[in-house]
Amino acid sequence: MYLIHGQCLADLTLDQALQRLSEGLARTLSQPCALDSLLACAERFAERLLDEGLLAELDTASREELRAFCQPDTLRGKLEHELGENPFSLRRIDYQAGHFESWRPLGVVVHITPANAPLLPFFAMLESLLVGNINWLRPSAREQGLNTRLLQAFLACDASGQLARHVAVLPVSKAELPRLLAHADGVCAWGSNATLKAIREQLPDGCRWIPWGHKISFAWLVPDAVDRSALEALADEVCRLDQQACSSPQVVFVDSEDSATLHAIGEQLAAALQRRQACWPALRPNLQEAAQITTTLALAELDQAFADRPGQVWRGEGWQLVLEPAMAIAPSPLFRTLLLRPLPRDAAIEVLRPWRSHLQSCGLISTAREFAALSQLLLAAGVDRVTHIAQMQAGYSGEPHDGVYALSMLARRVSVSLGADCLARQATLDPVRPPPMNVVDHPIMDRGAFLNSSMSERAQLFFRSGGSSGAPKLAGFSYRDYHRQMQAAADGLFAAGLDPATDSVLNLMYGGNLYGGLLSFFTVLDKLGARHYPMAGPQDDDYSEIARFIVSQRIDTLIGMPTTVHQLFLREAHTLRGYGGIRKVLLGGEHLGQAQRSFIQGFGVQTLRSVLYGTVDAGPLGHSCAASPDGVFHLMSEIQCLEIVDLERDEPVASGEVGRFLVTSLAREGQRLRRYEIGDTGRWLPGPCTCGSPAPRFELLGRHGGLVRIGTMFIQPQRLAELADAPLQLHLEHDPDNGLERIRVWVDADPDTVKARLCGDTELSMAVELGLLDLQVSQRAQAHFERHPQSGKTPLLRDKRLESVCRKRK
Repeated sequence: MYLIHGQCLADLTLDQALQRLSEGLARTLSQPCALDSLLACAERFAERLLDEGLLAELDTASREELRAFCQPDTLRGKLEHELGENPFSLRRIDYQAGHFESWRPLGVVVHITPANAPLLPFFAMLESLLVGNINWLRPSAREQGLNTRLLQAFLACDASGQLARHVAVLPVSKAELPRLLAHADGVCAWGSNATLKAIREQLPDGCRWIPWGHKISFAWLVPDAVDRSALEALADEVCRLDQQACSSPQVVFVDSEDSATLHAIGEQLAAALQRRQACWPALRPNLQEAAQITTTLALAELDQAFADRPGQVWRGEGWQLVLEPAMAIAPSPLFRTLLLRPLPRDAAIEVLRPWRSHLQSCGLISTAREFAALSQLLLAAGVDRVTHIAQMQAGYSGEPHDGVYALSMLARRVSVSLGADCLARQATLDPVRPPPMNVVDHPIMDRGAFLNSSMSERAQLFFRSGGSSGAPKLAGFSYRDYHRQMQAAADGLFAAGLDPATDSVLNLMYGGNLYGGLLSFFTVLDKLGARHYPMAGPQDDDYSEIARFIVSQRIDTLIGMPTTVHQLFLREAHTLRGYGGIRKVLLGGEHLGQAQRSFIQGFGVQTLRSVLYGTVDAGPLGHSCAASPDGVFHLMSEIQCLEIVDLERDEPVASGEVGRFLVTSLAREGQRLRRYEIGDTGRWLPGPCTCGSPAPRFELLGRHGGLVRIGTMFIQPQRLAELADAPLQLHLEHDPDNGLERIRVWVDADPDTVKARLCGDTELSMAVELGLLDLQVSQRAQAHFERHPQSGKTPLLRDKRLESVCRKRK
């Protein structure tokens, strides 16, 4: 029975099966299955396995083993552990050079699997799917179709429909195997040395050979550390799988040559085997296997009787322990048959060396004080894996197998090198990630939903978000979230013009409760490998120490908020003009006014732009580039999906039309962010950008709704009105002379009392104290508040910042 494109087909010849599989093969190779689709399918399959009616032939242990392996976190963790974070991104290996590397699938991988590990074929196929391969399984003739049924049930859980073209089961005969292998880019095979040799001789030229041959594992005991619990753990590892796994102990070595010590340990171990053997169902050997066990025991007893060699044989119910004086490793006949031998540590490397290429695991029983040193000795001897005796067959997700990472064997490492002037500011050569297909099926998320119901138990890192109403609100990230977003921000900063090869960067993203910027840019500059000088804020608005530091360290690049940077140039104009070495000013936060821009450029600054756009809640969203005007950003499409919808209706706007921003995070497990309305407005810009980036561009235009950004912070006008507890009107202004933004408050009450109430807002008070914002409160009758020229209404907020700049120019 063949499994082809998700369907079980009988009465096919191999030629017919290969013809079906070859149709569209080039297209499938060009479109590897999406990792998200694979993980979603695995998660649904794991859930379906809770129904014992599905694949009823599975026992409870097998069902749980499958469920554990198919957990998305387990699979993603294995992928990232073995191949690195975001392994399929074709990115620069160094921001200072035009060399890009990535992992890619091998192509068509044929898996030839044994009969003695029933679930191994399924696990092998799923591992290979993780790296995007097309996988053809040739199972053992004794497998009886279990993995065909497993894979068919798995594919039925794939909502994307992509995976079926990446999986096939072809139970061909040995005689037909060469015709199957002729199509392979890689062959992954399990078996004895003879079996593997026979397969390898049939491989086409250039085909990747991935053999998993027989290995031998053993236990090593330090006599002083031996106790009842350790020996029972060893007995469990022997009986658990009847030594059928490569990680099962076949030999027990003792760090001693003393005959009495060896016999005493043998007695204790025999007792432990007798106590524990009934806890594990026994696998019965066939006639040939039973004969080998009998022969091994008989020869050992003959040596003891006629060659006068010291030793002993212990027998129990289905187990046997053979003590021999030979200081050498040897395979056991298995089925709970243990060889007990001396191996003092000073002879370990010499004794184990002949088996170096076949050694796998050592279960070590030693004192904690000696465990590290003995582990180093075993690794030097050629052992691939050292573990506590009770964990010989446990393992962990992503653990190396037989001395290699399995996924690296199933993938290719590829590279692209560019000329010096080609895409010089691109950190990756990745295509734009398409938005999730079903994103519009979800309701729009407001700030209340974000604060009250979106946090995940995976959140580990928390940034203050808001806090105007008293208790701080938090935005939560896992550390994976944080580093993925900071990597995207580093790529964006590089695209915007920061050159880690030449720039000396002063990080001015300080600011009391506005700590997120300083911490984030610390990580961003670390990822870029830039020369970085973090700087704390000035005391009493005295920027002289910062200016002296810039001069003494020959700083040429500043990163900071516009208000902070403008204040620095304004207050330390004499020092900085005399220095004349600042070439780049890269800004975050609000737009820089034209008057401020002209003033700063007068110091010889050659690059002055807002480089990154984002929010504490949503993380980084966009980056600028040298080819776009200020306020225009490329979407960070690898981590964010952006919708722009009508200002009044929840419908997409046409290109060039202004709308509200809705953000769906594609890299956020610490807090759910789906169609989150962040309060900003803007529009899409048509056409490709001349910088070479394929990421779509948008223009940021301003705030929408209840929040207003001023002085590096967001205020809630209605919240301030509630704090004032009196009729008031807010006027937002910009003072081009000192670069500060100002809130001028007209209030129909005592101005000092109202100002004290307004400063009860912690963020507003902090911004005023840090010199980021000017707050002026004056008394005026409500009847004399400004009215809207058309409606005649008295608005709570009047934004006059643009008018302030225009008056200054006149």
